[in-house]
Amino acid sequence: MASKLNISCGSCGYEEISKNAKKWCTICEEGFCEDCERYHKSMKLSRDHKMISIEDYRQIENISVNLNCEIHGKKLDLYCKKHDIAVCVVCIPLEHKSCSSSDVISIDDATENAKQSSALLDLEGTISATIDNVKHCIKNREIALKNVDQDEQTIRKTITDTRKNINEYLDKLERKLLLDLKSKHGNCKSKIVKILNQLRQMEKEVEKLKEQTLQMKRFASDLQVFLGTRQLNQSLCKQIGSLKGKIRDYTNNNIEIEVNHVISSFMNEAKQFGEIRVSEAMVELQLKDAKIDQAQIQIHGLSQNIQNVSLKLKQKFDIKGSEKKITGCIVLPDNRIIMADYYGGGNLMEYNNDGKHIRDIPNSNRPFSLTAIDTDCIAATYGDKQYLEIINTTCNSERKKVQCSNHCWGISYQDQKLYVVVFQQGIVVMDLNGKTLNTIDIDVSGVFNITTTSDRIYYTDTDSDTVHCCSVTGQEIWVFKDQSISCLVGLSVDMNQNVFLVGQTSNNLTVIQHDGKDRKVLLTGRDGLEYPFAVNYNKQKKMICLGYKTGSLALYQMS
Repeated sequence: MASKLNISCGSCGYEEISKNAKKWCTICEEGFCEDCERYHKSMKLSRDHKMISIEDYRQIENISVNLNCEIHGKKLDLYCKKHDIAVCVVCIPLEHKSCSSSDVISIDDATENAKQSSALLDLEGTISATIDNVKHCIKNREIALKNVDQDEQTIRKTITDTRKNINEYLDKLERKLLLDLKSKHGNCKSKIVKILNQLRQMEKEVEKLKEQTLQMKRFASDLQVFLGTRQLNQSLCKQIGSLKGKIRDYTNNNIEIEVNHVISSFMNEAKQFGEIRVSEAMVELQLKDAKIDQAQIQIHGLSQNIQNVSLKLKQKFDIKGSEKKITGCIVLPDNRIIMADYYGGGNLMEYNNDGKHIRDIPNSNRPFSLTAIDTDCIAATYGDKQYLEIINTTCNSERKKVQCSNHCWGISYQDQKLYVVVFQQGIVVMDLNGKTLNTIDIDVSGVFNITTTSDRIYYTDTDSDTVHCCSVTGQEIWVFKDQSISCLVGLSVDMNQNVFLVGQTSNNLTVIQHDGKDRKVLLTGRDGLEYPFAVNYNKQKKMICLGYKTGSLALYQMS
């Protein structure tokens, strides 16, 4: 490569003369001073060589174009039209025997008007499209970088707010407990002090009797002693009787504390504050077409191929006292299963994962849809009763009732927020205190079930037999419809944002790809499905809970 500072004249250099070049020969790939340039042009062999200024050469000196054959080292002075390749004279008899004389032409003829050739135009178009594609990818990744930073800040705020809320709640419980301690301690102390004062008064009176007895013995007459002894004895018996009565009423009040089992289990079971998960969803960038394969770029994240999804039956069991379809079911982190029997007995039932009925959880009405908030806390809607409840499943007295403006059906919990389908209103977003944060304006006249992820909302529309996926702000991402799935009801979503969907009248369970473009039927009527309704996917255990027929539930392990 030529020097960055000066380019020497090649001919003068051969004569060991140092002289700067003024022109550059693109054929000889050598610099020439003014004298040597004139001599170069005067020779017949080099008379037609193209000479450019050194300044122009500077623009192309870093562009490497090999003018010699890489195999034989000879000059590329021929061109094979049949194979679209520049060749040397040695290549012809060895590699191009079958090529006709009309196929092989001189390189000069081939390069005529090269700057106006379609190949160059195609190259320029491809380069331009590739640059646009790269810029598009850069912009996409810059947005992704910004989103990741925003996610980090959001999670930090969630952690801080959660810690603050826990601290405030524990402070409230502590104040309440200390007030209770103060009250009970005061009552116990008051009882003891009261009896203690009575005993001290009795002590004084007995001491007084003792003193009277001594004085009577020393100074009174026999008659006085005789009568006084009996009178003082009566007084003493009275005091003794009073003392026995007080002793009989003695109770020792020991003040103890029993820490609420929820707090104890929290300290024992909560091994970490939370879990940071990175979900990888496929991203497809729509790029401009390019003429060469290397410019056709796609960026894909990792996502599970739904065609590889399969289910293995773990357990089937009948639901106690249920003669109707279960409308809601959830599997809690401790393996307890909670079910809502809206159309049957209106019960809220708790089972273990072996199918054993644990109890019926007291509830205020017929629960329709359920969502898990944590191990011991769920939320339930009550349909046409127009309210929902946040329920502590371990403490029946701890529940919060939230009134809605109309019938409330589907409910889902995500990131400290509840997403509730409210008839004639839309999807109402509220905090865990029941305060409305936002209302997503969506026609929910045919919507009864909903599920969510950190950035998406999914719901089924029974009127149109469609599944909808939208952002948390309500912008529609995709809509899915399949003639083989009818009366769409329950749905749930996995870590890869693939959707599990129940077709009630088509008697099937289907998984829909995260982009809504593909689906796979997992279970059908041949697997025992008969008017299924409720479905729940437990992300931690990769387990599906399915109300597969009236009065019965099934658990499947996903792989």
